[in-house]
Amino acid sequence: MNYLIYLLLYLFIHVQHRQTPSVNYSVAPGHLPVIIADDQGTMHLVYGRDSTIFYATASAPEFQFGAPVAVATLPDLVAGAKRGPQVAIAGQNVVITAVNREGDLFAYSMNRTTRKWSPAVRINDVPAVAKEGFQSVSGASDGTFHTVWLDLRDDKRNKIVGATSHDGGHSWSPNKVIYYSPDGTVCECCRVTVKARNNDVYVQFRNWLGGSRDLYLAHSTDGGLTYAPAQKLGTGTWKVKACPMDGGAVVVPKTGKPLTVWRRENTLYTCVPGEPEQAVATGRNITLAGEATAPVLAWDENGTVWIKIGGDLPAVLGKGQMPSLAVAGKTVVCAWESDGQVMMATKPLASN
Repeated sequence: MNYLIYLLLYLFIHVQHRQTPSVNYSVAPGHLPVIIADDQGTMHLVYGRDSTIFYATASAPEFQFGAPVAVATLPDLVAGAKRGPQVAIAGQNVVITAVNREGDLFAYSMNRTTRKWSPAVRINDVPAVAKEGFQSVSGASDGTFHTVWLDLRDDKRNKIVGATSHDGGHSWSPNKVIYYSPDGTVCECCRVTVKARNNDVYVQFRNWLGGSRDLYLAHSTDGGLTYAPAQKLGTGTWKVKACPMDGGAVVVPKTGKPLTVWRRENTLYTCVPGEPEQAVATGRNITLAGEATAPVLAWDENGTVWIKIGGDLPAVLGKGQMPSLAVAGKTVVCAWESDGQVMMATKPLASN
C-alpha cells in the first residue's frame, strides 16, 4: 500500500503537473537560510556562512534583499541539515538563535528602533547539552519569545527542552523539560519546531517509541509554563531503525486549529492535530507558511525545490534543498540553499 501511494504521488507531481520553473536569484553565499514575515509585511532572512551569522530584510513590493549584515561570529557555528540559525519576531524585537558544535545555544536580539544587535546570551542553563544542534525559536507576543531544542542533560539522551524570554531575548527562563520519551530518547537527528501565538505554544518533534519514529505535538495554553501530554500526529506509523533526518513544520493561524506538515517514508503529509493525515507529495524537508485554510507548502526532492500554493498544482522553483517560506500580503517568498548559495524566489499568493 505504501508503494502504491508513493507511485501515485510521483506520477501526480512529476508527470501530469510539472510547471515552468520560477525566476529566482542568489542573495549571497551561505547555508540554511530561514525566512519569516512580520505583521508589517517585511521579510527577515537569516543564514550562516563559516562561523558568521548574517541577517537581511526586504520590503514590498519587490522583496529584493539588501546587503546582508553580519550579526555575530559564533566559533564552530552549526549550519547544516536544518541546524542553522533561526529567527523570530515579536513586536519591535527580532531574535536570532544559533548553536555551536560544543552544544551551547545562544540568542542575539535587536530592537528595530535602534537596529543594534545585543551580545550573545546563552539560553541552555546546563552547558554543552544541545550537541545535536536542532533548535527553533518563535515570537508569541510583544517581547515574548519561546525556544526549544534537543537536549542531552541528566542522562545524555535527547529530550525536548525549552525556555522563554519576556524581555525581547535579553534573558531566558530556567530551562524546562517539555517531553521525555518513555523509551529513553526522542529521534536524535530530526528537526524540532516551536510556533506560538499569545499564550498558545506548540512544539512539534519526531518521537521514538516502540521502534516507530512518528511526529508528535505538545501544546501549552499558559505561555509555556505547562504542557499537555504530547499528541501523535496522523494515524499511520513509521517503523525505521535509522534516523530519517527530517522533521516538519507547523503554522498557528489567528483562528482555528494549527496545521502541521511532515514526512513518513517518502510521502509528505499535511495534518490537523486529531485528524487523519492527508498525503500531498513525495520528497523530504517539507515546510509551510500562511493560514491553515490556504497554506503554502515547499519541499525538495532529488535536488529540486518544489512549491504548492493553496489549491494550485505543484511548481518547480529551482535546483537546491532545504526551503523556507514566508507570506506577506499576496506575495510568497521562498528561500533555499543551492551549491552554497542562498537562493530566493517570489510568487503571487493568488492563483493566476
